[in-house]
Amino acid sequence: MGKKKKDPESLALKLEVAAELGLLDKIKKEGWGALSAAESGRIGGMLARMKMGSAYMATLAGQPAIRDTVDDDTDAGSP
Repeated sequence: MGKKKKDPESLALKLEVAAELGLLDKIKKEGWGALSAAESGRIGGMLARMKMGSAYMATLAGQPAIRDTVDDDTDAGSP
């Protein structure tokens, strides 16, 4: 599998979550590959919850959610 592009904003968020979980020292010493599947999953789960929460908050603020901005041709003929 190839490496993903590194988004500095995304990386900073991942590091913040890792720090909250007490995994930052392990990552700094041994790298991301040293994490177990469970540890990686915990980081990914927290990131997903954070993203879902921000989408929910955007909806409360009256801004369209990401899924509401996608063009959907199935409704093109309906009034």
